[in-house]
Amino acid sequence: MDLNKILVPVDGSKKSFEALDRAVTLAGFTHGHITAINVIPHVADGGPRTKAFDKQLVDDAKIVLKKAEKRVGNKNVKFTTKILRGSPGHVTLHTAKTGKFDHIVMSTTGSGTASKDMIGSVSNHVLQKSKIPVYLIK
Repeated sequence: MDLNKILVPVDGSKKSFEALDRAVTLAGFTHGHITAINVIPHVADGGPRTKAFDKQLVDDAKIVLKKAEKRVGNKNVKFTTKILRGSPGHVTLHTAKTGKFDHIVMSTTGSGTASKDMIGSVSNHVLQKSKIPVYLIK
């Protein structure tokens, strides 16, 4: 089983960071490469309020990915981060395909409204549509 390229969507939730921890463990076996992504929505061009809102989204994503980077630390894996735009489920699948990832590791729920006993809509979408193995961390 190849664990050379693992994609991990992180949204800042505790569960998404737990999924990242699990991905680090898996990638450690093969000195693999983890890419953590944070997906933010497209914001239509507009006035000062719209620009301020978009800047806040980007700043928040940078904070989340900086926390992810700190959490990974200096483990025996390569680690990169990306801020991407669009629908989280669709962007995760597109990134996995175009980046030729081996696996996706993500939490069953994130910062959305799903309770701990449910699978979130993004996780469900990725699980149903992915062509590569998906590890869901509860």
